[in-house]
Amino acid sequence: MKRFMIIEDNKMMAQILTQLLRKCAKPQSIIHTTSPQTAVNALINNTLDCVFLDLNLEKPLDGIPVLQFIKKQFPSLPVVIVSGDSEMETVKQVILLKPADYIVKPLSIQKIERCLTKVLPTPNIL
Repeated sequence: MKRFMIIEDNKMMAQILTQLLRKCAKPQSIIHTTSPQTAVNALINNTLDCVFLDLNLEKPLDGIPVLQFIKKQFPSLPVVIVSGDSEMETVKQVILLKPADYIVKPLSIQKIERCLTKVLPTPNIL
């Protein structure tokens, strides 16, 4: 069973990521939220296998504080950063927080498969 959460404020990117996850991992469920506050409530109320977190969320909260919160409150939950930002300073800042992986947009099935192989014990990739 695979249960994922996608925290992404761009509906099109969330749909693309959802489709790729369905092809690669055949998840039991995918929770999608655009709001970090809603994500926090969903994290508390659900058992998840992995979170895919957009780095550049709408203000007042962006992905780095959300990542910090998840790592503090749910240290064993893998968090994959999904971002179009490949600036070295941003990447360094994120890597210090030790996400499970960092995927640079545009997304592809190969990137998702590689990520799931790293993050999940048995990813069930086709």
